[in-house]
Amino acid sequence: MSSQPTENTINIPEKKESVEDVIKDLEQKVNPKSIQEGVASLVTAIKTKDSSNLLGPMQQGAEEFKARTGRNMTYSEMRMMWG
Repeated sequence: MSSQPTENTINIPEKKESVEDVIKDLEQKVNPKSIQEGVASLVTAIKTKDSSNLLGPMQQGAEEFKARTGRNMTYSEMRMMWG
């Protein structure tokens, strides 16, 4: 019977970014850059009857928020970022 040495490892969590910094960054990444861009996305969603071009970026932003902060967004944080 061979015994292999076990390696003890301690996982030290990385320091997460501040929530305010993450929110500011995601607002810039996800929100339309102009009114025209927002209206164009809305028109596309209406014409194609597919809201994925509106909801997809928000969903990806929520996933990135969780990865960067270690928790889900609160309702008020969602409203701050995406209205």
